[in-house]
Amino acid sequence: MYDYVVTADDVGTLLAVDCTPMDDSGRQGDLVREFANNENKITCDQEMQNDINICISRGRADFDVYVLQGYSPEEWEHATLVLRRTGYQINISHKDEVVIDEKYSPNLQTKIPNGRTTQFVLVSSGGVNLPFNTQGITEPNNEDNDVRLRDLIVLVMRTFQNKALDAKRKGKA
Repeated sequence: MYDYVVTADDVGTLLAVDCTPMDDSGRQGDLVREFANNENKITCDQEMQNDINICISRGRADFDVYVLQGYSPEEWEHATLVLRRTGYQINISHKDEVVIDEKYSPNLQTKIPNGRTTQFVLVSSGGVNLPFNTQGITEPNNEDNDVRLRDLIVLVMRTFQNKALDAKRKGKA
């Protein structure tokens, strides 16, 4: 049986599952569609929405993360992901090195793998995949907090990106 885990990717969407019921004799019934959340779009809980609003109103959010450098799964490096109104920056903590500093573009994507994971992937506007991980970052440290941090980062970044792209479109109109 597959357990579906709601993530930042689901915010603003309707979630449903199609299933074919079976009786004890193995006879199939008609296809049934069941919606999550009483057929309402998925929203953030109040605490998460408040955290997002605070970040957006400040115009900047700095998040501790791990970023994968190289191709070995052992090469996670501690970094700071800086999200601003107009763009984002990734700084490797122990080297004082800026890995990337760019403005938001329509090509920028954030992806969350299926399942319960603390990872997400940033696809830069140039098409570079940058895997991130929040495992072990939060205090008190537990997986629920790390997953929540991952979702907060993704939602704040998408909000800043949408606002920046909307402002750019309005400026051209």
